[in-house]
Amino acid sequence: MTMRTPLITSTRLLDVSPAGRHAWHDLLGHVYADLGVEVEFVAHGWPTPIADLWERDSLYGAFMCGWPFVRARLSGRAMQPLVSVVPNWPEYEGKARYRSEFVVRADCDWQQLADAFGSRYGWMVEDSQSGWNAPRAALAGTTTPDHRTLFSASTGPHGNPRRTLAALIDNEIDITALDGWYLDLLRVHEPELMSRVRTLAYTPWTPNPLLVASPDVGQEQVFALQSRLLSLHKNERYAPLLAAAHVKRFVDVDIAAYDELEAMASKAVELGYPAIR
Repeated sequence: MTMRTPLITSTRLLDVSPAGRHAWHDLLGHVYADLGVEVEFVAHGWPTPIADLWERDSLYGAFMCGWPFVRARLSGRAMQPLVSVVPNWPEYEGKARYRSEFVVRADCDWQQLADAFGSRYGWMVEDSQSGWNAPRAALAGTTTPDHRTLFSASTGPHGNPRRTLAALIDNEIDITALDGWYLDLLRVHEPELMSRVRTLAYTPWTPNPLLVASPDVGQEQVFALQSRLLSLHKNERYAPLLAAAHVKRFVDVDIAAYDELEAMASKAVELGYPAIR
């Protein structure tokens, strides 16, 4: 008899702190319990590359960055989209979106992004929408044919948001760009840490990380989880769980919106800025 691979999930993308991780595990754990499905939460923590997580089978409700989601579809391993997330802060305007924040040390006197040119840039990983693709696109728009190098040094990968922030605070780098949704959660859970940095500029809004299932998960299970998540904001029992995770609601995935992320990458290359430099 063939043994079925246990279902797994991971919230690593938004595990900003123990409290933040607990909030997500509590929310999704209640959903899985209501569906009568056993799902194991896997940490898949640093230094294991997060991209390795998305290669695993039996993923069921795991967070995936939008740009790798698009690239997986293009490469032939199409993940099954479940839902997008609407973060519960006013600036998100009820939309499933986020942006990257160019962050500097709190005592830095720069007033605009151009003030940072010539300094030391540090980047997280090259397969991240928020840590690479979005800031690269924003920076590409500031270059000219005679001026394609903006920084005196560009170092990475620093691996994850925590390590990248540490490099900034410890004066190893002068500026970086990170997931604004992640930083908003850090502002709630670790305000002291965030008091040591400040935001210099923002990239445009783009579709945020989404919840996915791997290709091997059955359609019936995919539909059951998707339907349940889409209805949570109407269920009073879930109100405190959504609030703890700072989620307004879950919404259907707009595939076309995510496709724009690869177009963003192509445009940066066309402008002669294939890497942050």
